[in-house]
Amino acid sequence: MQQEVFDFHKTERLDWNDFVESDENRGALLYLTKWPDWSSRGIIIHGESGTGKTHLAALWAQTANAVYVLKESFSHNPRDLFDAECNFVFDNFDTIINRENYHWLFHFFNIVKEKNRFFLVLSRLHPSFWNVELSDLRSRLFTLPAVAVETPRDDLLLRISQKIAGDLGIMMPGDAMIHILNTVERNVNSVADVLKKLDKLSLQQKRTLSLSFVRNALTPQKI
Repeated sequence: MQQEVFDFHKTERLDWNDFVESDENRGALLYLTKWPDWSSRGIIIHGESGTGKTHLAALWAQTANAVYVLKESFSHNPRDLFDAECNFVFDNFDTIINRENYHWLFHFFNIVKEKNRFFLVLSRLHPSFWNVELSDLRSRLFTLPAVAVETPRDDLLLRISQKIAGDLGIMMPGDAMIHILNTVERNVNSVADVLKKLDKLSLQQKRTLSLSFVRNALTPQKI
């Protein structure tokens, strides 16, 4: 019988000083930390899933008192969002922008300028791939700085993985971490998910997170 494990306090810290800076993310990091001294009312950060965009957005949202704009907002007047004194984040923008919300977004961007607010757009794709058909909206989007966050190289992915493990209170030896990176999908989200599952499994089985334990646990169908 396996021991039931409850996770009371393990959460990843969200602090600028804890973010792992590198060549892959330095452009976006520098731009966000300059806020509110931006050259525009918004910025687009684009890059594949697992490159750290979400972490950067969460850090900026804390700093700028920003809220995430949900799909449900498109069925209401965009002006309703501005009742509160806040800024805004659009996540997965390339998956939500379509003909049905072109005019909503066009009005939103106009109100942002009117109200002196700021917004951050996250996208997997560069804006040139969005194929926005409304010319007025397209012209506004293309005036925004678009900064890429590149896929982490081996050394950065290892540093980020070690940072995540530390934040979660997981004692993971270096050889076991390298084995994880050589085994699972090579992005931050996948590594974080595997680390949490391995930690839970080790607690259930009352085993340490050694290389042999990790190697066995990562065989097909184990976690």
